[in-house]
Amino acid sequence: MVLRRNVLVTSVFVILAVLVFLPVPVPARMIFPLLWLTLCALWQRQWALSSALFFSFLGDVMGWRNELIPQIGFFALAQILYIIILCVLRPPQTTWPKPVRAILLALVLTIYGVAMKWIFPKVEDSTIAYGIAVYAVLLLGMCYAALRHKNVCLMVGASLFVASDFILGVHLFVQHIHNAHILIMVPYYLGQLLLFEGILFSERK
Repeated sequence: MVLRRNVLVTSVFVILAVLVFLPVPVPARMIFPLLWLTLCALWQRQWALSSALFFSFLGDVMGWRNELIPQIGFFALAQILYIIILCVLRPPQTTWPKPVRAILLALVLTIYGVAMKWIFPKVEDSTIAYGIAVYAVLLLGMCYAALRHKNVCLMVGASLFVASDFILGVHLFVQHIHNAHILIMVPYYLGQLLLFEGILFSERK
C-alpha cells in the first residue's frame, strides 16, 4: 500500500514537473508540482511538512509573479519549518561522527562565504540583499540539518535545493545563464521531492 502510494505521488509529481518545461498553454504551471506535494502531505496528516511545502508553493507563486521579496520571505518560512522538522520533530536516529559533521559544517560555511562574496555585492537593492543574506543562513542551516541524517534522500534533496538557489542567485545578480530555467527548476523540483520522501521515510522508520 505504501509503495503504491509513493509511486502515485512521484508519478503525478514528475508529470506536473515535466509540464513546466513543455510549450503547453497552461498558465502558472510552475506552481502545480509543489501544490501537489502539499496536498499529499496534508492527506497523510504531515502537518509540519505540509506547511513547509505550502510556503514553498507560495514562494513559487511569488516567483511566477516576479515578486522577489515575498518569494524570499515565503521560502525563508519554508526553511525554518524544514529545520524544525529535521532537528526537532524528526531528529536523526543515527548521525555521522564528529569529524564528519565538522567537515560538513565547514563545507556549508564555505558555500555561504562564497555566496556572500560573489552574489551579495551585486545586489543593488539593500532590502533584497539583506533578505538574501538571512535566507542563505536558513537555507544552509536546513542543508546542514539534512546532511546530519544518514538518509540519502534528505542529503541529496537538501544539496539540490542549495544548488538551485545558488544558480538562481548567480543568474539574477551576477550574470545571465543560458537555459537558467532548466538549471534552476530541475534540481529544485527534485530536491523538494527527495526532502518529501526522506522526511516520510524517517517517520516510517
